[in-house]
Amino acid sequence: MAWLRETDGFDEDPAILGICRTESEVNQVVGILTRLKLYCARQFTDGFVPEIKVKAIVRSRRMLELLTGPPSGGRALLHRRGDACDCLKDRSWPATGADYFVHHYLLSNPSKDEYDVQRAKQAELRDRQLQAEVRHRDLNRCRYCSIKVVWADRRSAAGGVFDHVDPNLAAGASNLVVACRGCNSRKGHRTPAAASMTLLPAPSTRPDQPADPERDLTRTTWSAADPTTHARARDGTGRVAPVQVGPPRLARTSAHPNPYHRDSINGQDPTDHAGLPTVSDVDNAYLDQFREEFNNGP
Repeated sequence: MAWLRETDGFDEDPAILGICRTESEVNQVVGILTRLKLYCARQFTDGFVPEIKVKAIVRSRRMLELLTGPPSGGRALLHRRGDACDCLKDRSWPATGADYFVHHYLLSNPSKDEYDVQRAKQAELRDRQLQAEVRHRDLNRCRYCSIKVVWADRRSAAGGVFDHVDPNLAAGASNLVVACRGCNSRKGHRTPAAASMTLLPAPSTRPDQPADPERDLTRTTWSAADPTTHARARDGTGRVAPVQVGPPRLARTSAHPNPYHRDSINGQDPTDHAGLPTVSDVDNAYLDQFREEFNNGP
């Protein structure tokens, strides 16, 4: 099921209000752009639209001229093939089915490559067999700080989660590790190097860590390919293994962030761990005042 992301102030965009003379025209432009973006989201065209679809949605020649060439040199909301715009920088037009491009479509929506990677990553996180293999290999220890994670803990930084080492890649156990919630939040949507973190060797491969006697997974095999998950293929041992998906070909810039990007649970500060509440300066001042009143009280 496709979905569309849009800002809550989309209908009040100055670029839209600048080309419209009445509220009725504003509603018409908003409806046209929404339908065009819904088409892009359903068909995974990354913002490109064929002429036949534009003609079916934009019925008025005047409205098409307003969208593609606004008066007074304003920003076009619908680009024709060959137009120059910052949202088309480093983008190449497909050979067919791409006569128009919806302005800044990728500002709020993922590309097809990003969607495929995200879907494959989610399928890996639902794969119980893959989870068991990763837990067995890592002996339930965080691969970034080496603490023993607690899988039943759903709140604190010591809780266990699975982390994709390269967030733009889905490659099975080779890219999936055990992590504590604190390290996972600190790392965010970054590689360990970008987060100034070190990926430790798997404990099961280190002589100072004993083997886990709870379960021997060396003889287990992958289940048959599930059509609801990402594609799989048989490897040299005859078992079914995940096929690598990613990374996306589209290079995101700061002006066009990845819609799936999330630095940490607490916001953009990667030093926040696991979304735990932090003590602000106001809280510190309040606590200092409370201690002073308590110490000087009767």
